[in-house]
Amino acid sequence: MFDFVYRKKRVVQIIIALITLPFAFFGVDYYFRGSGSATEIARVAGDSISQTDFANAMHDQQDRMRQSLGKDYDPAVFDNPEVRYSMLEQLIGQRVLDAQVRRGNLRVSDAQLAQFIGELPPFQDDGKFSRTRYEQLLNSQNMTPLAFEQRVRQELTLAPLQEPISSGNILAMSNVERYLGLLDQQRQVAVATVAADAFLKDVKIDDAAVKAFYDTNQGAFQVPDEVKIEYLALTPESLIGQIKVEPAEVKKQYDDNVRQYTKAEERQASHILIAVKADASDADKAAAKQKAEALAVQARKTPAKFAELAKQNSQDPGSAGQGGDLGSIARDGSMVKPFEDAVFSGKQGDIVGPVQTDFGWHIIRITGVTPGKTQTFDEARGQIELDLKRQKSTRKFVEAADQFQNLVYEQADSLQAAAKGLNLELKTTPMLTRSQVQALAQNNAKFVQTVFSAESLQAKRNTEALEVAPNTLMAARVIEYKPPTTRPFDDVKVEIRRQLERTAASELAQKAGKEKLALLEQGKDAGMSFGTPVNLTRNQAQPGFPPDALIKIFQVNASKLPAYVGAPTERGTYSIYKVLQVTAPPPPDPERLKAFNSRVGDQVGHELFNAYLASLKSKADVKINQANLDKK
Repeated sequence: MFDFVYRKKRVVQIIIALITLPFAFFGVDYYFRGSGSATEIARVAGDSISQTDFANAMHDQQDRMRQSLGKDYDPAVFDNPEVRYSMLEQLIGQRVLDAQVRRGNLRVSDAQLAQFIGELPPFQDDGKFSRTRYEQLLNSQNMTPLAFEQRVRQELTLAPLQEPISSGNILAMSNVERYLGLLDQQRQVAVATVAADAFLKDVKIDDAAVKAFYDTNQGAFQVPDEVKIEYLALTPESLIGQIKVEPAEVKKQYDDNVRQYTKAEERQASHILIAVKADASDADKAAAKQKAEALAVQARKTPAKFAELAKQNSQDPGSAGQGGDLGSIARDGSMVKPFEDAVFSGKQGDIVGPVQTDFGWHIIRITGVTPGKTQTFDEARGQIELDLKRQKSTRKFVEAADQFQNLVYEQADSLQAAAKGLNLELKTTPMLTRSQVQALAQNNAKFVQTVFSAESLQAKRNTEALEVAPNTLMAARVIEYKPPTTRPFDDVKVEIRRQLERTAASELAQKAGKEKLALLEQGKDAGMSFGTPVNLTRNQAQPGFPPDALIKIFQVNASKLPAYVGAPTERGTYSIYKVLQVTAPPPPDPERLKAFNSRVGDQVGHELFNAYLASLKSKADVKINQANLDKK
């Protein structure tokens, strides 16, 4: 089984993603998890899913989303019943697969597990497994080796179920080529517009209609409610000023990690690439080498014209247009070794090569050398002190978080005690709308809901301390509240009349546009003036062509041109699109066709596996306790 699994890329990709996800910290949310409740949320084929299982899965997903979305992360999304049900569905799917694994008696031995992990590139040093690197990398992601190895074992055990189905995605290349041809197909289209403004003169809106609209749509004319709040924010940064670092500690950090304060030598280089495909014939390989040697001779004769030679001859699309410029290069393995060795083999101004790599032959010009440098202790001292304070403030934050929550809760009539107890600045805002409060709380919707809750507004008690972002706790107290008000009729009647006039004019434009489209479809003159034709493709949107219009344009029968379709626009006008010409794309490049086939195949494989999983679920005895699922 292991040989089968190991040949597949999917498991490797999953595990690499797991150990490279940048979890700087789990966040205070992790600190407060606790042991959870054993109350059952669902039962799958006799196997229980407890609230603890569900909470752990939710927190793991929250951690991933925090790192992926940054400031855009909103924990309130996990309060959505659909999101919670979707997470439960994932857990049910996992238990169904686990049951299938047990029935199939699928196992991964310790030796197989060790071999797999030992050959993962992130854990290797000079091509060999490094236990030190392994433990350091897992520690940096807040993972223990035991937890990581359990995850890897699970993925490897499931692979014999997943791989045969996900890989059963063989597609006829002709079908993929046809699909790609439809995506790349161009259609030449001209546009004529029936504008709503032309009908404004025909529209009459009486005062009664304006008042009736106001009376039935007063919610649209509300001034939103506002609050004035005082608030505290606890973050590691807010504690830095309270941290002391001893000079001896700073010196020891420098002495123990002097390599961190050493900047390696960097070089600037340009190159000319004569590409050679891996499956090229011997004659093609020899011709490429000969061309590279001739260019190297030419470059050495006139080094000042190297950039011009690169623009004319280099087959590297990423650098040829810039005269072959590759920017700065360090000895860090970012370039293939033969190329990197060549760049560091000469001095500034040298022409090196031709040098052979897997990509072909390179002629390299060394355009600059920046020597390596080690910062002195005095140069590095300030940064070291700040780094040590940040480390300590993060640890202090975890300790202070509990105290912060307790003080905010126990002395709910004021935030002064929490501010004094933790030496935090108590801030007061001007009157803020809901959206402004959300912006203050780093776009956290739950904080807004809490501030504007009845308890906060009426009792003016402290809100609970909420984690509004990773390692950021906030609590607030409402000082003043201004409820929403409706703007007076006299203030908005002009706006309403203008809106009703435009709506009526738009309706007239739609009607006239459809009449003109009917005339054009009958081959009659509709008195329309079409603009300059433009070329459209299905997968490249252009201004003036909304999605609904694009769908209609590409549904037109290509054998009967010109053809006409019409669609309303967001501005209330009506556009008529005249399809003049359909151009099929040239045959796709084999490499692009191959890549597209692989991408579509992956999608098909994913759908096949989802169908298989749905089949297993339908046969399993699944019971869900909705009441326990709804508990937060």
